[in-house]
Amino acid sequence: MMNETIQTLLTRRSIRSFRPEAIPQSTMESLIQAAKFAPTAMGLQDRHFTIVNDAKILDHIVEVAVKNGATFLKGHTPFYHAPSVVVVSAPENSRYGRENVACAIENLMLAAKALGLGTCYICSVLPGLQDEVIRKELKLPENYIPYGCVSVGYPAEEAPEPKPRRTDDVTILP
Repeated sequence: MMNETIQTLLTRRSIRSFRPEAIPQSTMESLIQAAKFAPTAMGLQDRHFTIVNDAKILDHIVEVAVKNGATFLKGHTPFYHAPSVVVVSAPENSRYGRENVACAIENLMLAAKALGLGTCYICSVLPGLQDEVIRKELKLPENYIPYGCVSVGYPAEEAPEPKPRRTDDVTILP
């Protein structure tokens, strides 16, 4: 049985080419609202969302990531020229910060798909995002550290077809 939610789950794809137009504030607020309703360990809601709409800040993140050891193919742009990137952070000492961030990002990506937007979950720039200089530039709460980010925008092209799914990755116990 197929419904709209399942259809959204099955058709969401990573988008790596975005149109330049900005996302309306009300739409971004809806995405963040969806992300905030993701589960968090013990219901602490201890994650923080930073919306970056400035290409210069994104370029600086990439520059610092490279300085800290990240490598990218020549000509690669890690954020794919998306008009917005949402950085999701959690307390540095949080036992489940990474998991809480991942859940929030998944909710945000599914909400974006439902609203006609494209997304790409990006962790290749973590050496930049987690640098103290960038953390200050992102105005993160004290002791918070980014665990991931997602490029968001209007897709510039059709999403790729899904790869065939494995059939040998489920075990059912009696």
